[in-house]
Order: sequence, then structure tokens, then C-alpha cells
Amino acid sequence: MFETTGWAADLLPHERPRYFMGIGDPEGILEVIARGIDMFDCVLPTRTARTGSALTGEGRLNLRNARFARDERPLEAGCACPACTRFSRAYIRHLVNQQEILGLRLLSLHNLRFLLDLTAGARAAIERGRLADFTADALARLGRTALGAMEAT
Repeated sequence: MFETTGWAADLLPHERPRYFMGIGDPEGILEVIARGIDMFDCVLPTRTARTGSALTGEGRLNLRNARFARDERPLEAGCACPACTRFSRAYIRHLVNQQEILGLRLLSLHNLRFLLDLTAGARAAIERGRLADFTADALARLGRTALGAMEAT
């Protein structure tokens, strides 16, 4: 899929935005950006939230897990979203497990903010000519390796 994306993106006008429908995981987003995609959308950030999970730089957190019951940390240190600035993992877990809609809304806001920050970081890296390094660092934090993004940049 990523190889085909790179091939197709090269055929499209470079002065026009290039769009990929249905990619929303951090790894996939970084892979398609490296291949020249400018815009994308997906239900994944909000669907993931509706299952009680948060996207973070170290991977997904399933807030339904008991290990978060007394975790006073934010979902992600340094995140400026309302969930991270105002609530702990433990409290969001409580909301999710009690089926309070606020928990799912907070996770949705966080997941969207996470992906916006990730893409802003990729944009800044492109401007500095350092996208390959940014992608490698982000994927390493996520515990993944690039599926080919380094060759595409």
C-alpha cells in the first residue's frame, strides 16, 4: 500500500494537495507523509477513543485496564489537550468504566490533538529537511520501525 501510495503521489500535480482517505494511525500517517501525501482523514482517533483507548507517543493506552486505576499522570506528558491538562489517567479510566460520555469525549479530544501535534511535527521536520529523522524517532518511540519511509524521503 505504501509503495503504491508513493508511486501514485508522484503522478499527481505537486502544486495541488494530495489526499489519502482512511489512514489515521500514527505509523500510517508518517508513512504516507513521507511519500508525498498532504491530507488524510480517518475515524480511527475517535473510534479508538470510543473503545477507551488513548493514542500516545509510546503507543496506545487502554484506559479500561486496572493498571491505570490509581495513575495520576496525564495521558501524555506535555500534551495541551483538555484531557491531559485537567484530568488524570485514573479519572479518565473511571469515566470510561462507568460509561460516562465525558470519558470518551476527553479521549477523542486527546487523540485528535495527538495526531494534530504529530502532523505539525512532521511539517516542521519537512521544513528543516529532517523528515526521515523525525519519522525514525517517532516510530522508535512507538516501538515500530519504518516500513520504508526512510527510502521514500
